[in-house]
Amino acid sequence: VAAIILAGALVGSPLFVLLAAAAISCFYFLAEGYTTIASFQGIVVRFGDLGEKEPLLAIVFFMLSGTIMARGEISSRLVELSRALVGWMPGGLPVSAVLACTLFASISGSTPATVVAIGGMLGPTLIKQGYPERFSHGLLMSAGSLGVLIPPSIPMILYPIINQTEFIEVERLFAAGLGPGLLLAAIFATQSVIQGVRNKAPTEPFEIARVKSALMNGFWALLFPVTILGGIYGGILTAVEASAFSVVYALIVELFIHRALKLADLPSIIKETTLLLGSLLVIMVSAFAFTEYLSAEQVPNALAEWIQSFDLGPIGFLLAVNLLLLFVGMAMDMLSAMFVFIPLFAPIASSFGIDPVHFGIIFIVNLEIGYLTPPVGLNLFVGSSLFKRSIGHVIRSVVPFIGAMFIGLMIITYVPAFSVGFADFLLGREVPESVPLEDAADTPEAPPGVMSIEEMMREAMGEGGGEGASSGRVMSIEEMMREAEESLEADDDLFGDEDDLFGDEDASDAEENTDADAGQNADESAPE
Repeated sequence: VAAIILAGALVGSPLFVLLAAAAISCFYFLAEGYTTIASFQGIVVRFGDLGEKEPLLAIVFFMLSGTIMARGEISSRLVELSRALVGWMPGGLPVSAVLACTLFASISGSTPATVVAIGGMLGPTLIKQGYPERFSHGLLMSAGSLGVLIPPSIPMILYPIINQTEFIEVERLFAAGLGPGLLLAAIFATQSVIQGVRNKAPTEPFEIARVKSALMNGFWALLFPVTILGGIYGGILTAVEASAFSVVYALIVELFIHRALKLADLPSIIKETTLLLGSLLVIMVSAFAFTEYLSAEQVPNALAEWIQSFDLGPIGFLLAVNLLLLFVGMAMDMLSAMFVFIPLFAPIASSFGIDPVHFGIIFIVNLEIGYLTPPVGLNLFVGSSLFKRSIGHVIRSVVPFIGAMFIGLMIITYVPAFSVGFADFLLGREVPESVPLEDAADTPEAPPGVMSIEEMMREAMGEGGGEGASSGRVMSIEEMMREAEESLEADDDLFGDEDDLFGDEDASDAEENTDADAGQNADESAPE
């Protein structure tokens, strides 16, 4: 079914239609007891429960605040601040582009908005300063993808809703995304410095007065992520409360401080947000119907048993998931892939003892790379339209950065300190070892009183002291039966008289039954 959905997405079919058709078909033709409209009432109730999930409110408010700030002047002020801070470095301008994308991503939480806002301003400037066109465009599209990893992030809010295997705190997931996001930003910045040295590109002088001016102009923009994330990590605000606060903050800053927006702009902003949210909710409803079928038929459990039969271990499983999701990201957008594949893989990851937050970060990083891979990489189309270049040009532009992101993905996958370790450190919790770095080779211990497989094999081979011990061969059926009879006789000798076991009352009952049996036998043996 997942393959059919993937094929339908490739030919351009709407995802909500594919998911709804797959769910109804699976329930009607494959599941038992779903042959009438009334039998689907449980699924309808599940849809109603979806509306009571608080994280959905966070999605609404963060979408709205991101749209407000994308329309305002925050992006231009962040670009100027970034250039003032790091423009003096080798490759200072592209490094400032990475810093600006990181800061704007922490405000908007939107990848396309980050590419448009930062790329539209710095793309032409990078080329004028002598940086190759492909490098400039590839860097801006790649750094723009950080919007899904650095909180607040819409995919991070959706992940706990979709993953019903374990309870997941959105606040912990936000904190876990910060370390990997900064790691990828550092990788992009390193590539920028190398390119700047290679091209001998001009740098900008470091001026204290310019930095002070940029800090003053960008003060409210910088205060936004500090307030939102500080409130979440400090335990002052929940994710939902922080999202509502972000809308109020964005309105006050853009309407009354920056004066970049007017009250007349609000209806169009709300309309744009509503259209985005409506399309998302339709997909969510269809996806939850499909997830309900998977849960009812225990598909994740069957898939988990099948994967565990290969003895991959956690390391092999994560490698297989990474490779699969890289291909999935080429054919499906991030939200679609999350709704289809998280219900399948999350229970398996849990069975391997992988922290669900760590697995969520791995999942999101994989699909973040999907923003840059054809044929459906969203940032490729945004970049092609923004820079007015062909799809082939933008694809070739991002290839070096995809390779760098894959290296970052491997580090994030197998070094949990970058995700859950960093998150628990920020939240003041004990840092657990989330992902074992060595596959378990030993046989799991059996429960008390139950022999392990090895013990049963040793006993069958006679190593436990039976008749086969001396010969080192497998005992025959007759030998096993004889040994069992001897064991029963030994048990009778061990337990002794029945009177001691059952008490006087049981013993008298046993004597009466014995006398009755004896009388019956005597009657039967008497001559007629």
